[in-house]
Amino acid sequence: MQVSKFVVFFFFALSSQIIAQGDEGGQRLSIRAYLEGALINNGNAVSEDGKPLMRDNLRVSPFNNLNYLPATDPYQTTISDINLSTINTHVGTGSNPVFCTVAQPEVVFGVTGDNAIVDWVFVEIRKANQHNLTLATRSGLLQRDGDVVDVDGVSNLWFPTLNDETFHVVIRHRNHLGVMTQVVTSEQLIDFTSAMTPLFDFGTTIIEGMNYGNLAQKTNVVQGYRALWAGDFNSDCKIKLAIPNDDLTTAFYEQDYSGTGYTPGYFQGDFDMNSVVTFTGSPNDAALLENQAKTYNLNPTALPNFNYFIEQVPPRN
Repeated sequence: MQVSKFVVFFFFALSSQIIAQGDEGGQRLSIRAYLEGALINNGNAVSEDGKPLMRDNLRVSPFNNLNYLPATDPYQTTISDINLSTINTHVGTGSNPVFCTVAQPEVVFGVTGDNAIVDWVFVEIRKANQHNLTLATRSGLLQRDGDVVDVDGVSNLWFPTLNDETFHVVIRHRNHLGVMTQVVTSEQLIDFTSAMTPLFDFGTTIIEGMNYGNLAQKTNVVQGYRALWAGDFNSDCKIKLAIPNDDLTTAFYEQDYSGTGYTPGYFQGDFDMNSVVTFTGSPNDAALLENQAKTYNLNPTALPNFNYFIEQVPPRN
């Protein structure tokens, strides 16, 4: 037992030392984003500076008060038969275990308030004049106030090999659609929550007769702020209600009703990120997905099998 504690302490000390060296090379980025699912029914909670706070129900489940956040990067694993690494492959040092592991989860996930952890996110840096080229990746932790932090739960996300001064930033979440900025700099706050941050979108260039302008994120989710679209349960960069290749099927197989209540966990089909997957009650994940798919701006006839609700991030080379 003493050896185990020593190993944990040593790894935490090593990871803290490595993360602390961010000022000596590469760049730390200040990134902020909201997840639509975690803003639902947030009780009008606001941060100290008056901005909306997401719920942290995966950190402390309202059903049993247990934590379901993984201590290691979930984007390199398979959840409910969904291989998240397919579109979240690390480039450069992002795959280093020290950058993919929360060394002291009881400490990091024990933080409450504005800086409590909501979930993991995946961040890509794309080249400024070649947005299909990924320069670096990191998995980070998302706080309730939208700040993306390193695996120590405190520091801005560090990219040890990033030397470019300008670039695009992509942020993804395992059951939300990802989004990419226009060209930004390392000196600025990269704020996906703000309507003032310029985002990349496909416009009219990708599907004939459809204009994806200003649809990269969901707008005015809470108090005028933007958030990533929720509902991409099968992580195929698309939100789709009806078969084939739909998201509802993922949620259907994840629901686990014991007769006394739903079983909490870390699920892909958990639209509102409250630690359970539900098909009954209000709101429930199936109904939230249905509403999302049928009310999408480019689906005016509310088709259940609408196939063009897509993530507006260019594919990698």
